[in-house]
Amino acid sequence: MNILNDVVSGAARQFGREFGRAGANSILKGANSYIVRGISDYSGRIKPSDSAIVKAIKEVQKIKFVSTNKANASRLIDITDVIISNIEFDGNNTLNELNDITELIDQYNDKFDHGSSLIDDDFEDKSIEFLEERRNEFVRLIDKFNGDIKNHITESLKRTKENKKIKKTAILLALPLLGFQWAYLKAPGYTILSIILCLTVIVPIINLIALIQMLLMSEEKFDKEYNPEYVYYKQFK
Repeated sequence: MNILNDVVSGAARQFGREFGRAGANSILKGANSYIVRGISDYSGRIKPSDSAIVKAIKEVQKIKFVSTNKANASRLIDITDVIISNIEFDGNNTLNELNDITELIDQYNDKFDHGSSLIDDDFEDKSIEFLEERRNEFVRLIDKFNGDIKNHITESLKRTKENKKIKKTAILLALPLLGFQWAYLKAPGYTILSIILCLTVIVPIINLIALIQMLLMSEEKFDKEYNPEYVYYKQFK
């Protein structure tokens, strides 16, 4: 018995194609960066340390199907309720959990496909009607979820691109060897140090080294160093 399987599978797989497995991309390091969570441990019992998404995955895994139509329909409602309660966009927290969310959707789809195949095609019951309602709700949530993620990434990428530090500009500011680039790069420690020691030979030496380092930097490395938020959002595009 396939209750909206094509519609739901299509919506869920669209999510997987567009946003899933984000952790396979580069994970940024540094105090000002964010981290896309890698692969979590979905085995074993639910632990207090598990995130809400990992707990939901383990709840779905626990569901076992039986031989009666009504009981299996009830179990399908249960796992659908579990996933619905965990499909809500929460900014960067959601982006950082995309691997886990994709795993939850995949496991739910597989479990639903298996459970629905055990229900007779001619089985009629109010539980089936309710199940169809919950599946429709899941499709609606997935569509909204995808839209929220796209909008958040697009707007954040636009904002960070507008505030992006340019390597050529930083190099031009560094050429006098007086530390002007540090103010541009928002490095207050180096900026203050350059002001305090401006009458010594230390400042030109330090800034000459910094200039050489920037000249040797690739654009990618420069962005990772000075535009971590931009690189973070760019990976989702």
